Amino acid sequence: MAKLLPRIGSRKNGRISSCKNARKIPKGVINVQASFNNTIVTVTDVRGRVISWSSAGACGFRGIKKGIPFAAQTAAGNVIRTVVDQGMQRVEVMIKDPSLGINAALRAICRSGQADTIGIAMRRAFLGEIEGTCITHAKSKKIPHEFSTITGIQESTHEILMNLKEFVLRSNLYGTHNASICVKGPGCVTAQDIILPPFVEIIDNTQHIASLREPIDLHIGLEIKRNRGYCMKPPKNFQDGSYP
Repeated sequence: MAKLLPRIGSRKNGRISSCKNARKIPKGVINVQASFNNTIVTVTDVRGRVISWSSAGACGFRGIKKGIPFAAQTAAGNVIRTVVDQGMQRVEVMIKDPSLGINAALRAICRSGQADTIGIAMRRAFLGEIEGTCITHAKSKKIPHEFSTITGIQESTHEILMNLKEFVLRSNLYGTHNASICVKGPGCVTAQDIILPPFVEIIDNTQHIASLREPIDLHIGLEIKRNRGYCMKPPKNFQDGSYP
């Protein structure tokens, strides 16, 4: 007795089956089901009919290897190649039972480079919500503009500002607080030369600020603030010697 042909997308011997003359399906749903020992990726149309599917076991992985991220990535990659050949352009991803294979499967679903773009954006968003204390302003009457040079100092004003921005501070108090640098050359100016409020601490006191080559006085006023995110200051004339 002849066997009946499998329907489009039906599971047969763990292989991906499809119709050679299947019509183009522009939109579908990707269902990712991951467990500790297998990852199953199924693609359906908007009505729920199975178009293609694969799993770590169907890709040849056995035993504990079915639960590794590479197995999940391989299964998802096989499914994506199949549905792309059928003309699918837009998909909706549904995740069930997240485990170690979820992230690898999602990377395979994205196009080349998209996973990195999404990951960088998420990382920036998460880090932007972490509160921190930093130096927000520096002020000195001897500095005419941000890119000027000061006689007797090896670094330019811009380099000094960049060195101050690299400092890592620790404080639990909110609001704006003042600090200062008052040093007489010659010598090297480091983080330990900053006169801080008693509730603010610099993690690395050896960080370099500037090198004084002549016996000159360096006076810089600093503003310290605790906040979250990265705030861009609007451009304006810093004729008072204050720079963000």
